[in-house]
Amino acid sequence: MSLKKDPSRIFLQAILIVFFSLIIGVVYNSISKEGITVKGNWSKKVVSDSLIVPYSYTKDDPPAISLGQAMTYFQTHSTIFLDARLEPDYKAGHIPKALNLPFEEFEQYYSKVEPFLSKDKNIITYCDGTECESSLFLARLLKTKGFNNLKIFFGGWTEWNKAGLPVQKSN
Repeated sequence: MSLKKDPSRIFLQAILIVFFSLIIGVVYNSISKEGITVKGNWSKKVVSDSLIVPYSYTKDDPPAISLGQAMTYFQTHSTIFLDARLEPDYKAGHIPKALNLPFEEFEQYYSKVEPFLSKDKNIITYCDGTECESSLFLARLLKTKGFNNLKIFFGGWTEWNKAGLPVQKSN
């Protein structure tokens, strides 16, 4: 008895497994309540006239705020802005007095930023704009650390800078 198998038979079996897996996946996706849309624009969704958020944003996430609301919070001293972008982007320009807490390097930066955070103050996370989800992911992480006064400014640096609002650069 030989244990060697015909390579063409193995290839055919692999193709059949992939084919049936694909069919099962498509059928499951079509009957699931949480199925993924196959057609359409699902990169972002419009919440209101002035608010566009990524599709991954849910009702359980911290509230999203508009540019106007971000400006209002900026004028109060009880608000902390957190820039979720990487350090080179932050240094090139950010909202004045914003702290840099890059989502992608959270563990490296959190201990440096944590002493400046307060659970009593509003914390607004932002990144590059509606295409960037780092502010959302950062807000979710902070929520797990007990911060509840969180808001997400999805317009982010792009919208802030485009509006000609005050900016700060770091060396």
